This record gives sequence, structure tokens and C-alpha cells, in this order.
Amino acid sequence: MYAGIGDQPRHYERLNLTPGVVHVWEDGLRTDPSAGTFEWWYCDAHLDDGSTVTVEFHTKPPFVSPKAPLTPFVLLTLTGPDGTRTDRSFTGRPGDFSASTGSCDVVIGRNTFRGGPQGYAVHVEIDDVVLDLSLTARLPPWRPATGHAFFGTEEEHYIAWLPVVTRGDVDATLTAGGRTRRLGGSGYHDHNWGNIAPRKVLDHWYWGRARIGAYTVVTLMFVSHERFGKEPLPAVLVAHEDRIVVSAVGAEAVAFAERDVTVRPATGVPAGAHLEYRVFDGADEYTVAFDHEQDVFHLGFGSAGGYHRFLGGVSLRRTGDGGTETLRSRTLWELLHFAPATEGGATARLSAPDRIPPIGHQA
Repeated sequence: MYAGIGDQPRHYERLNLTPGVVHVWEDGLRTDPSAGTFEWWYCDAHLDDGSTVTVEFHTKPPFVSPKAPLTPFVLLTLTGPDGTRTDRSFTGRPGDFSASTGSCDVVIGRNTFRGGPQGYAVHVEIDDVVLDLSLTARLPPWRPATGHAFFGTEEEHYIAWLPVVTRGDVDATLTAGGRTRRLGGSGYHDHNWGNIAPRKVLDHWYWGRARIGAYTVVTLMFVSHERFGKEPLPAVLVAHEDRIVVSAVGAEAVAFAERDVTVRPATGVPAGAHLEYRVFDGADEYTVAFDHEQDVFHLGFGSAGGYHRFLGGVSLRRTGDGGTETLRSRTLWELLHFAPATEGGATARLSAPDRIPPIGHQA
């Protein structure tokens, strides 16, 4: 059974895409939000007071199967500097949903997610929480090859990922708990869609992003399900200031290492304490490494695997003609593992194994 990244001319032609160019319509509605598909628009922000906010607009809640009908869903998560977490969600009817196919213009009830190259505006109004967030991109959009991983003998199944804003400036007005605050910060936006439940084609994935000095990095490692040969399907972005210096896609362009693998007691899935991605830009070699310090969130699926969010150190080492420089910071990254949990793993906290945790969900 085939599994691979869509990086061939036939893939670009099939999807009507231009190599190296991200069109405005690519951030518009890409699926028929009926049975058999999933799609979401995601944004997160790290605010100046040390808090974080994540926003997700889904055609279907992430805890149901893609086989479900259109069920528009919005999730807002606020995490304070002290770790206090506030979640607000809205589940609408089909009539509450509209989305343009020409650009990002998504409406779910009173909630809107709109924008393009000039910036994004997100409005969420759920119960006692109101958020107005503007996101101004400081890097060009990045599509790793076609952004599609294909599966099946006829490449009939796919999962797509488009990091539209890998780093941007945030201006947010937030009302919560009867208090209104205006905060700045930095943010990220990506768009995800597909026509099959990820657990059916993937064994696991790692995702991470970080700002490290003047550099921005985004990393993704898909590993296909064993019936698709457990193929590694990586993608890495390295940007310096406002310029992308490395866009590496596929196992031939990205050297990946996972070390100190142990079974996480909370979910029973294996996770590496050290992840390393090595990519090249001409004479320069970049190594991005994540080092585990603590688990900050987990969600067990019982025999269907589990989801983990980790906190720890992240480093970027650049080696080239000018010598070697190493920069360090701290960040969050995630693991979604669909393999059966080992004996002693946690019982499921979700009943639906088709759950699709958003890539980059950094609550």
C-alpha cells in the first residue's frame, strides 16, 4: 500500500497548485463538509503577559469521526501564566456554517475567522468570553511541496496541512471573567483537511514550532500506518528574520532521530525524550532538537493510542563556512500516537478513536 508526500508534477496538476506559490484560495474551504471529510482552521498566540490562546474552527468536532455530517464547532482555550485553563466551545447546526472557497472566510454562528496575505482577523464570542484577535504575518506562507500526504494504491486518501502564518504579530482584545484586556504577542495559523480518519493511515506524528532568537522553525514528522509500511513523511521549515532559508520535505531531505524512547505511563504509548531534525541549505547544516522536560497535557484513547503535549528545551545549531552557532529556547510540541496502548496504559478518556487532535494545538 502506497504512502507518500505529494511532491511530483502529477500531484501539483491534480490539485491545481503552483510549486513555490501559495494562492489565497488555498486557505478557503477545501472539502465538501459532508460525510467522509474533516477540515479545520487553527490559530494560536503567545501573549505578552505569559498566557496563551488557541482557536479552532471545525467543520466537525475533533472528537467525532470524519464520517459524521456537517456539525460546525468552535473551540477557544485560554491558558493563564499560572497554568489555569479555560475552555469555551460552540457546536452549531449546519445553517450556522458558511465558508468561502476563494479565501479564508469562515463563519460559525457569531464566530468568524477571516483573512489573507494582509493579515487575519478572528472573532470568538462564546458565553462570557469574547476574543478579537488580529494576526499580521512576518513570514510568507509555507506549503511543504503540495502539502498533501497521499495513501492507497490509487492515492485515493489524503491528509493536507498548510501553515499559512508560521510567525506573526498579534494584537488581541480579550474579555473573560468580566475583565477586558488588550495584549500583544506572537502567533501562528495553519489549515488542515482530509478525506480519511488519520488513525487509519498514520501510526503517529510529531509536530513542533518555536521562535529561537532570530530564527523560526516548524517541524512535522508523519509516520504511516504499518499497512502502509511505516513510511517517514517529514517536513521542516527554518526561517531567519523574515526569510525562509530551508524548506525540506521528505525522508531524503530531512534526517530524523528519536532517542530515549520510553512508554508514557499515562497513555501507554512510546515517546522519545529527544527529537532531532537535520536539514541543509547549500553549505549550511541546521539541526533542530527538542528535549523533553515535562508532560503538560495528555489524553488517552485506551487501546487506540493517545495524545501528548510536551514542554522542554529547543535548540537550533547552524554549521557552515562561517563556523557554528547554537541558539536555545523553550517551547511546546506534540505527539499523536494511534498504535495500541501497551499493557498498563490509561483507560480512554474519549470514546471515539477517530478523534482528530488539531496539529499544533498548543493550549
